[in-house]
Amino acid sequence: MYDHRELAKAMDLFHFEEHSPGMVFWHPLGWRVFRAIENFMRQVYEAYGFEEVRSPIALSRTLWEKSGHWEKFGENIFVVGSLDNADSSHVSPDYALKPMSCPAHIAIYEASRRSYREMPIRLMEFGMVHRNEPSGTLSGCMRLRQFVQDDAHIFCLEADIENEIRNFLNMVSEVYKAFGYFDFTIKISLRPEKRLGDDALWDKAEAALIDACVALGYAYKLLPGEGAFYSPKIEVSLEDHLGRSWQCGTIQVDFNLPQIFDLSFVNNDGDFERPVILHQAVLGSIERWIGIVLENHGGSLPLWLAPVQIAVASISDKSVEWAQTVVSKLRRRGVRTELINRDATISKKIRELSKRKIPLIAVVGEMEAANGTVNLRRFGVSTQEEIALAQLEEEFSHSLSMIC
Repeated sequence: MYDHRELAKAMDLFHFEEHSPGMVFWHPLGWRVFRAIENFMRQVYEAYGFEEVRSPIALSRTLWEKSGHWEKFGENIFVVGSLDNADSSHVSPDYALKPMSCPAHIAIYEASRRSYREMPIRLMEFGMVHRNEPSGTLSGCMRLRQFVQDDAHIFCLEADIENEIRNFLNMVSEVYKAFGYFDFTIKISLRPEKRLGDDALWDKAEAALIDACVALGYAYKLLPGEGAFYSPKIEVSLEDHLGRSWQCGTIQVDFNLPQIFDLSFVNNDGDFERPVILHQAVLGSIERWIGIVLENHGGSLPLWLAPVQIAVASISDKSVEWAQTVVSKLRRRGVRTELINRDATISKKIRELSKRKIPLIAVVGEMEAANGTVNLRRFGVSTQEEIALAQLEEEFSHSLSMIC
């Protein structure tokens, strides 16, 4: 089974409904996975000098018109109406649910006078965005109308571009490895036919991306005409175990929006200088990323990501107290633990837990209670091992610290 929708149903992670097409209904276990990814990415972004922000979900139409998104994506923007004060029966389409966070982060940059001493300014947001995709294109988590992006923007000097691209590619490598992907390919998408700005700015932006890849030793393929309407971009793709390619990470070098919004900072000489904006996302849509990871692993998620990392199953009523002690100690260490003490044979409990692809199952009976141990079974491994609770706690501390 490799369809993420079927896996989600079997693992009780999320579902979809006709009442909200293209939007996910997250169940408690699925939301654990989502939050684990958010928390992991938050730590990665902080390590690379980003500050997390939060911006409104709806922004005025005039802002989207100024940025050029309204003209380019108007058909895919969800419009939010407001009642006309003079005529309460008339609804004016004054606002739009944001399809991306660029103008909002620009507004945060503009809120203060900026100095070269602050640069580069790195902002990131787990931004909930909405895109009115045609109903026929919706496909589970892979194509949605509402989703969350790890949406980041760097305001920097031209001299900073290569280093920021290096940081981005290091982030990509670090993050993808944590999910079990060890290789990726790079494509550079060049100017489209319909675009903002003059060719001189596009020449400079494209050269910056190409020069950075050459300097950093990354092979790349050029994609003429595939860039965003305001900037060229690096697109990072990975391949899953079924041989399918997924474009996920991206970084864009943008000279156009800083000019449109007349952005500036005070340079070392006391003069106003225009910054460059780098738009980046390592995962892209978190929902889509979860779908990709579920299908790649067949639902058998890495230990750090699994919604239930270990299930503790008691053999009989005589071992329930020890099972509860094991669960309590592990939960205090932040381990996502589930207690299984219902009235069923231990073999049935193990079969049901294995179907849910829980990484670890700790079976406890009277002997384990007397010895202060658990009988540990690892998903996909036929052998069992008796392990002291203290040793199990230490194993979790080591394994999870490698990620978190």
